[in-house]
Amino acid sequence: MRPARRHASEGRARIHAPSTELRGASRPPAPSPPRNRRRTPGVLLFTRWILPAVIIVAGLVALSFGTLDALYGGSTLIAAGIAVWLISWAYRYGLRSDDERDAEARARAYFERFGRWPDER
Repeated sequence: MRPARRHASEGRARIHAPSTELRGASRPPAPSPPRNRRRTPGVLLFTRWILPAVIIVAGLVALSFGTLDALYGGSTLIAAGIAVWLISWAYRYGLRSDDERDAEARARAYFERFGRWPDER
């Protein structure tokens, strides 16, 4: 017969957890967020904001000519500018989940080491 499984609170994480007898002792510091917030490179700035704006302005200029072909062309250019901006936004939104996943992994490693979630105080 197999021995009964131990409760999770008796596992390795509890061995390394701060002792409850040391009430006055300070807790270990929570892990700091990653410092990867740098300035946006020029190419990304151009692709995210300037290129869609230029395309939309070109569409507005085309609309100002007043002919039927200018109306079709201008509205198409405006739609293309919005599409370029939306694609850029969707890509950035997708990358955000990678940052959240990395933060979750750091929090789990902290929990394994100290026996508490880093947000607890």
